[in-house]
Amino acid sequence: MWRKLLRGSGPRLRGPLQDRPSDDGPGGAQDARRPVAGARAAARRALGVAAAALALAGCSGGEARAPNPTRALDERRAIEVIRRAMVQEGAQPVPGREVDLVSGRKVRIDVGVQNRAYGVVYVTEEDAQALGAAIPPPNGQDEKLRIVRGGADGSIRLVLLYQNNYRYDDLVGESHERTTISAERQLTRDVQDFITYARTQKFQ
Repeated sequence: MWRKLLRGSGPRLRGPLQDRPSDDGPGGAQDARRPVAGARAAARRALGVAAAALALAGCSGGEARAPNPTRALDERRAIEVIRRAMVQEGAQPVPGREVDLVSGRKVRIDVGVQNRAYGVVYVTEEDAQALGAAIPPPNGQDEKLRIVRGGADGSIRLVLLYQNNYRYDDLVGESHERTTISAERQLTRDVQDFITYARTQKFQ
């Protein structure tokens, strides 16, 4: 409305709007905007300098925080997770038993599958040390699961799930990097992947 009042056909009213620059004359509006534009540019430059300073301070301030200490899922809890994962995948878990690997060493199947010659071995740190070169080294997070053969004719297939691949930290809240739930979910996925693979490959 104030533009209409200033540009009306009647006499101009004196007041606080009287001294505002008008765009009636040639170059009037441009001349008025120059100091404002200059002030804005200066403000933008100041903000840019301040942002750069903050970024540098963030990069150089303090040492990088060490990762949270972690622990692996204990064997008892892991076996519960493995049994539950099998049931979810439609397989019937059965108690484990000892078998001979083709390498000649004995290993205990922690959870077997009913009427099938395959099962899951949860390899604890102690197991890995005791078995040594009789089993392959642990798989990385993005590598295939390790499967070995057992029995007199090598017909028993065993997936080796290494305890150190299922770790979590004890911290809570925002300090959590890996929760117990995350470790159990990964173990569940690995068990179910193996069951699916065993069916696809028609393991006995």
